[in-house]
Amino acid sequence: MANATILAHLDSTIHSLDQGLTHAKTGAVRSINSWVETLSDAGVPALGTLADELKHLEELLTSDKATTPQLKKALTSIGKHTTAAAASAEGASVEKIKQIGHLLTEAAASLH
Repeated sequence: MANATILAHLDSTIHSLDQGLTHAKTGAVRSINSWVETLSDAGVPALGTLADELKHLEELLTSDKATTPQLKKALTSIGKHTTAAAASAEGASVEKIKQIGHLLTEAAASLH
């Protein structure tokens, strides 16, 4: 993905997460698939791990049997790894990646 496209994708993800989990779930699978592709194509092992975690989250979101603790654990881990990934990012994407990590962690904490 070109840099401008990545920044737009980051902004879209932030906007979706800012709306809360109920709203975010609506487009989550499509967004997750796009992020999995982007992260897998990056060729960075840590991002490949994050892509795998996103695939797992997608499975949970599309399952009738996913539990709140499973979703909370997945979102917490993805939030933590997303925030860590910001350290290897560059330019305008750094703060956006940190914000997404924070929003994912907040979303996990909101699950009871």
